[in-house]
Amino acid sequence: MRGHVIMLTSKNTRNIIALIAMLFYFSGVACAQYLRYSDDGNAPKTVKNGVVSTAKPYIRVFFAEEGENFFPPYEVIHRNDSVFLSREIINQKSEILCVPTPGTSYFCVKDARGAQRMLKIIRSRSMWPNTIATIILFLLGTVAFYANRYRKQAKTRHVEDLLTRASQKHTKKYDCVTVLFADIQGFTKIAEHMNPDQLVDELDRYFIFFDELVERFGVEKIKTIGDAYMCAGGVPDVDSANPVEVALVGLGMIDYVKERRLQDKGFWNIRVGLNTGPVISGNLGHKKKVFDIWGDSVNTASRMESSSEPGEVNISDNTYRKICDYFDCEHRGRMPVKYKGEIDMYFVKRLKPMYAEPGSIYKPNEAMKLKIQLLKLSDFEASTRRVIRKYSPNTEKIFTMLLQALEMIARGNHLADSDMLICKLASMIAFLQVAFAKEYKAESAYIGDRLSRLRLSSEQIEHLLRVVTNVVQNEQPQSIVEEVIYDARYSYLSRYDIGSVFTKMYEAELERNKHTSKKEWFAQQRTLLQTIKYYTEPARKLAEVPMSQQVEVIDALFVA
Repeated sequence: MRGHVIMLTSKNTRNIIALIAMLFYFSGVACAQYLRYSDDGNAPKTVKNGVVSTAKPYIRVFFAEEGENFFPPYEVIHRNDSVFLSREIINQKSEILCVPTPGTSYFCVKDARGAQRMLKIIRSRSMWPNTIATIILFLLGTVAFYANRYRKQAKTRHVEDLLTRASQKHTKKYDCVTVLFADIQGFTKIAEHMNPDQLVDELDRYFIFFDELVERFGVEKIKTIGDAYMCAGGVPDVDSANPVEVALVGLGMIDYVKERRLQDKGFWNIRVGLNTGPVISGNLGHKKKVFDIWGDSVNTASRMESSSEPGEVNISDNTYRKICDYFDCEHRGRMPVKYKGEIDMYFVKRLKPMYAEPGSIYKPNEAMKLKIQLLKLSDFEASTRRVIRKYSPNTEKIFTMLLQALEMIARGNHLADSDMLICKLASMIAFLQVAFAKEYKAESAYIGDRLSRLRLSSEQIEHLLRVVTNVVQNEQPQSIVEEVIYDARYSYLSRYDIGSVFTKMYEAELERNKHTSKKEWFAQQRTLLQTIKYYTEPARKLAEVPMSQQVEVIDALFVA
């Protein structure tokens, strides 16, 4: 196998496969370095570009055109190592067949010009030692291949075990989660007297509706155990509106069961229990990982369900304090609970009429949807803070000042809830786009996901985009919302502590842009003081120092 280098490696499976393919090919190569030819039967010469390889039952001798010594095609007239065969034609890069035995073979050929010549092929050693060596190499390659595969499989299993243990250990604590348990009243007795197929079909019909309900309100289904249904709001993603949303799910379950009973399509009844509090979440299992939650709040929610009555949603005092502004509730008094003593309990009857669609006890109208969006707004603010803190901790202080000023100016202008929602969202998004132009593109998917959880309508999205575009491009304010954002954006220019504010802002600017010139930055702030004016009356009243006096402060800071 002269001229060939085989590199053994087990680091890459593709290399092993290529090695095996090479061994299959070279397993037939025999003593090419001893290949000779002679025109006159005298001094042998090396056959250039010739390769001898085994192929049962003959050796294949390959020839290539080489100058004037060869004039293919050659016609084989006689050969001494085999029975005379029919005439064979040797074309360019073609072959002559001969018996694979050591020794000398003679070929009498005629070239294209009609001239005859004798070719003598000398094979001075057997092919078998080389073949045996090749087989050994093949076996070594096979062993290396399977050893490599076994090592990879073992490594994969090890990584999977690590991930499994990591996922089991990776738990998270939530401070505010609302847990719901629903159970069919008297299911055990019903199952004893009901056809199994009909029983499963009916139970499946209920659970399918429950699944659609929890998905509609953004609640996480945890599991079902027999006829019991468990879900929770606020996991695995934090959701400040989860008590309201889970209460809507509970009322939706009760309403669905009542409708089926009125239509004589069902004779079951359910109890529902809710509780709000801290929980711990994590994944359980190895083959089938299951997301689950634990904690005293979960146990209390189960007690609320067992203490409820058919057709009612029973809640604890913890949940009542968070939803009482939106639901009509009936106080049951302090009720005894196993292992808990006495707990204040309430029946949730319905959404308040001002928040419900006509004729429904749980379907929220536009006013209620807006209230839920405002509750979720704090979650979007927390997500925005995480992005800002990731790139510039000092900028978060500036962001906090902006939101504080925005809140005061917006309240002073008596913005409606719909305008307040767009005002806060637009100010946060515009702040990110202006302060972190490049980083905003990298985080756009994350921000978009958090924004989608507010479930904005198409009109709200259009309004939001319009406001954000005008604010980012620093256009003339076109609405009261844009005026409030504009005034809040530059409210720091009229503060008593403008010196410390400028220091924080310049440090934040250095974090975002290390090449910022101090002279250039303070010149920009000086220009703003001479050009900025407030549009709303509350912003003018909140101004602590006239703009003209702040120029002296900037000059003193720059000189210092």
